[in-house]
Amino acid sequence: MYLCVIFYFFGISSSYSQALVSAEWLEKNICKENLIVLEVHTGKRRYEAAHIPCSVYTNFYESGWRVKEKNIPLMLPSVEHLKTVLQDHGISNDDKVIVVASGRGEYSMAETTSIYFTLKYIGHNDISILDGGAPAWFENWDRDSETGYKKQKKSIFNPRVNNDIIANKEDVLLGLNNKIDIIDGRSSDFYMGINNTAPSLRYGTIAGAKNIPNQWLLKNGSLYFHKKENLEKIINNQGINFNKPQISFCNAGLESSIVWFALSEILKNSKSKLYESSLAEWSKDKSLPMESFINIENGNIDELQNDYSMEPN
Repeated sequence: MYLCVIFYFFGISSSYSQALVSAEWLEKNICKENLIVLEVHTGKRRYEAAHIPCSVYTNFYESGWRVKEKNIPLMLPSVEHLKTVLQDHGISNDDKVIVVASGRGEYSMAETTSIYFTLKYIGHNDISILDGGAPAWFENWDRDSETGYKKQKKSIFNPRVNNDIIANKEDVLLGLNNKIDIIDGRSSDFYMGINNTAPSLRYGTIAGAKNIPNQWLLKNGSLYFHKKENLEKIINNQGINFNKPQISFCNAGLESSIVWFALSEILKNSKSKLYESSLAEWSKDKSLPMESFINIENGNIDELQNDYSMEPN
């Protein structure tokens, strides 16, 4: 009975999990009570110019979703901090939340999947991502839009922390010893050790890691995920069994949240985790193993420290 209710409510193809909804589904449910459409932007002006009706503005970098701790950027805040963030956005335990990428930059989907991960971590499970992001909504010119900004009324949220989806460096070390797939979600040039960027302090990847660049999981550089069958082919091609435990990582847990989302939420692998501190933490400790596949002359690593490309300009 419950399964039937779920599929009736979402009204989407069985090729996707309920973690993704279409613009057509959203159009039928927009502005309904207990539905929070959370638009992820890096600036308020574009949201004010045009946004999905009844949507709530958020900024991944400025609205409290991540903090800097021990000189490591984009760390998950405390549970009390996150509770306040959700309440400030009007999110209660009874709401369904649709997280929407604004499509305004290279990391738009990564910011969106990071917020999805955060909501699941703090115990809010009735969440989905709009497949195709805001561009999917606005590509149909007959759909309504709104302008301006209105502060959201505060809600009450009671956290129920889910530690099963998060990994630390000890988990990664244990995973390497037990032949668990450790997955680098960065582009192949970073994985191979050709290029690097802060906050990683060393070139290359965690020794023994496999590579699934997060853009492989999205169609042609868009905000649409590949269908389930194609995701399975992509992951199998890298020698990864998507039904077994995995830990995904990147520079600071942002890009790799796309890999985690595909594995955990679309392919339904409950054993998939995200190493949230990623190379920002791992690369600092020179006792932790890293490897490069191409031995080339690289510049001074110190030159990278003020060039963290995932931060907004």
